[in-house]
Amino acid sequence: MLTTKEELQALVRQFSKAMLKPGDFHEELAPAVMGLSDLLEANFGLVDDDSKRAHIKTAYGNAIGTFWAAKCSREVLRTQRFARALYGAVSEVLSLHKKTVHVLYAGTGPFATLALPAMMMFKPDEVQFTFLEINPESIEILKQVIDALELHAYIKDIHQCDATLWNVPSSEIDIVISETMYKALKVEPQVAIMLNLASQLPKETIFLPEEITVSLSKWPSFKEEPEMLAELMRFNKSLMYSIISNSSGRNWVFEDRPVQVNLSEKEQLYYTTDIRVSEGNELNWNESSLNLPEKAIVADKSGIRNMNCQYYLQDVPGFRIRL
Repeated sequence: MLTTKEELQALVRQFSKAMLKPGDFHEELAPAVMGLSDLLEANFGLVDDDSKRAHIKTAYGNAIGTFWAAKCSREVLRTQRFARALYGAVSEVLSLHKKTVHVLYAGTGPFATLALPAMMMFKPDEVQFTFLEINPESIEILKQVIDALELHAYIKDIHQCDATLWNVPSSEIDIVISETMYKALKVEPQVAIMLNLASQLPKETIFLPEEITVSLSKWPSFKEEPEMLAELMRFNKSLMYSIISNSSGRNWVFEDRPVQVNLSEKEQLYYTTDIRVSEGNELNWNESSLNLPEKAIVADKSGIRNMNCQYYLQDVPGFRIRL
């Protein structure tokens, strides 16, 4: 554990610089991501107990517990791509509009890890953050982080709330970032959060990640990777505003996707997920836990099958297949 704020700030800045370097991978990257995670956990009392592992049920999926939210930041490429995409988006808005950039960060977890590199690199008159987090334990730790790193000047507001239902008080938000997802967009409220916020913000707002694509794939047991059969949903700004225009209130409506598949006895259906956080910051097959295959629940029958695939938010978010 570090003894002074100066030591803590210096290390967070050092790790942030390494995380923001260009390129898919370099020798400083893993030590920086893991070092930042270890530093935050050691200095801000993240004790592993049942209360910090417990998930919170939102209106449209589970917000993962404080312990798990902290552990997500240990995924090297995932943390790099999201943090670097946010830094790039802030730089872009600054260069275009020459004004203070307002970032809305939904689902910060205990450390607001994705925002730290941007706060280390920019001045408070260049970027301001509004933080949304449902878990009171995460917010308590987050406030300790802000105090220790002396980041108060960057924080416009902190709201303890369900971001799937939160009413945006002002449309003057330049960037929305949320990393509240599971593979195949199951279980967690990423889709509902983004739709809720997009329904209240102008179309020029930047949303990160820019695009999440979930496909239906088959995986022969003798191949290293699944073979994509059909794209089920390309969740991006265009689709978000289409869903919003075709829905009433927060009763979001998703189109049915008919798919015909032909499986042999040695093939199994899976959902596969590709993420473009921003241009040059992609997460694809096997690069993070978000990109691992998720088995599709269907009757184990070989041959030709006609299916209907549809995304649902009610109860537990995810795709459902009807034969």
